Amino acid sequence: MRIALVHPAQITWTRAALVPLGLAYIAAYLEKNGLTDIKVVDYSVEPKAHLPKADIVGITATTASIKSAWKIAKRAKKMGAITIIGGPHVSALPEESVRLPQVDFVCIGEGEETMLELCQAIKGGKKSFEKVKGLCFKKGRKVIYTQPRPFIANLDSLPFPAHHLFRLPLYTSAQPLISTRKPAMGIITSRGCPFACKFCYKGTFGRIWRPRRVENVLAEWEYLVRELKIAEIALMDDTFNLDIDRAIRICQEIKRRGLVIPWRASSGIRADRAPKKLLRAMKESGCHMVAFGVESGVQRILDLMGKDLLLENVVKAFKICRQLRISTMAFFMIGNLGETRQEIEKTIDFSIKLDPDFAQFAVATPFPGTQLFDLIKKKGKMKIIDWDKYYMFGHEGYFDYDKLKAEEVTKLTTQAYRRFYLRPKTIFGLIRRKQTWLGLPNVIAGSAYYLLRKDM
Repeated sequence: MRIALVHPAQITWTRAALVPLGLAYIAAYLEKNGLTDIKVVDYSVEPKAHLPKADIVGITATTASIKSAWKIAKRAKKMGAITIIGGPHVSALPEESVRLPQVDFVCIGEGEETMLELCQAIKGGKKSFEKVKGLCFKKGRKVIYTQPRPFIANLDSLPFPAHHLFRLPLYTSAQPLISTRKPAMGIITSRGCPFACKFCYKGTFGRIWRPRRVENVLAEWEYLVRELKIAEIALMDDTFNLDIDRAIRICQEIKRRGLVIPWRASSGIRADRAPKKLLRAMKESGCHMVAFGVESGVQRILDLMGKDLLLENVVKAFKICRQLRISTMAFFMIGNLGETRQEIEKTIDFSIKLDPDFAQFAVATPFPGTQLFDLIKKKGKMKIIDWDKYYMFGHEGYFDYDKLKAEEVTKLTTQAYRRFYLRPKTIFGLIRRKQTWLGLPNVIAGSAYYLLRKDM
C-alpha cells in the first residue's frame, strides 16, 4: 500500500523551514509497524514538487495552511487516493473539513496511533472505522465521531522522526536573522503544556506534560550530530523547562558526551523557570539563543490572558542571559482581550526597556479551539475570516473588542517594530552580527515590510 504524507507550503516572508516533525514522527511510526512504502512531500521547501500517486494521502494542516490542504486533497482525490487531514486546525474544527467531498477522514489530536490503525483498516479492506479512536468521517450524510484518542503516555515508545524521507540540505533555521546554518533540525523532548493561556490551543498535545527520558533525548541528539551531521538544532518544546532539573541534566549530558553544537530554544521557554544554573548549563551545551514568551509588558494583561507569569521574573531571566552572553528573543502580543491603546504602548515601552536582542510583535490571533477564539465569537467582532491570514506572528488586527479596533492594532504593531528596531543601538548591533549579512535577503524583506507600510 502506497502512502504519501504531505506538508503544505507555509505562509511566511522568510525563506526558512524546519522538517515538519509531526509528519516525520507519523512516517517513522508507520515504518516501524510494517508500512514502508511511504513518500513525503514538503511544499515549504519544494513548492513545485510532484504529488505522487498513492493509495492514501495524509496531509497535515495549521489554520494558515488548511486551504492549501483542501486543494491538495482535491488533487489527491482526483488521482484515486483516500484522503486524510490532521493537525491543529482540523482537530479544532473537524466537520469543516470532513464535510468537503475531497476529504475522507479527519484525524483529531496526536496522529501516530490513529494514522497507523486507519491505514491498517484500509489495507485490510475494512469498511467500518468506528473502532479507530480519534477519527471524524462521513457515513452517508451523517458525520461520525469515534471515541477520543488518549494521548501517548510513553513518548519513549515512539521511534525517532523519519529524517531519511526528507531532503535535509533544504532545511535551515526558522529564524534566519539569528542563524542561517544548514542543515538545521528541530527536536521535541516533551509534549503538552499545563498552563492555560487563552491564546493557545491544547487539542493536539494536551495539557498534561509528557517528557521523554533524558537517555532517549540524548540518543536522538547524538544521532542528529554524529550520523546526520546537523549544523544546528532548534528546541521545539512547548515547555522544555517545566522540570528544571531534567532540563539541566539534558544540557549536562550534551556537554559530557561531546555533542555540543549550536542550538537554540526557538519556541520559547518559561521566564519564571529559568534560573541561572539552567541558563548556564544551556550555554555550556551550545545554546546561543533563548526565546521567551513575554506577551505583554502590563501585568494586568498577562493575568487576563492566563499567562501565570510575573514581569519581575521576565526582567530577571533577560538579565541573566545578558550576563551569560546568550542572545535573547522576546515574543510580544499586541491587541489582547481587554487591552487598551495605552497598555499596548506600555508594552512597546517595556520591550525597549527589556532590550532583548530580537523582538517579535504578533497581533493577538484567535486560532480555532482557543479560549480567545470562543470569546471573540461571543463578545467581539471578527474582521478577518480568511484562514490564509491566520499565521503565526500575524501583523493585521483580527477582531474588534470593546473599544480597541482591529485597524488600530495593525498600526500599533507596525509602530512596535519601528520603535524597537529603528533605535541606533539595535541597528548597530544588527550590523555587527555575521548572521545579519548571511541572511540579508530575509532581513531586507522583513525590514521593507514594516518600514515602508503606510498604515500608521
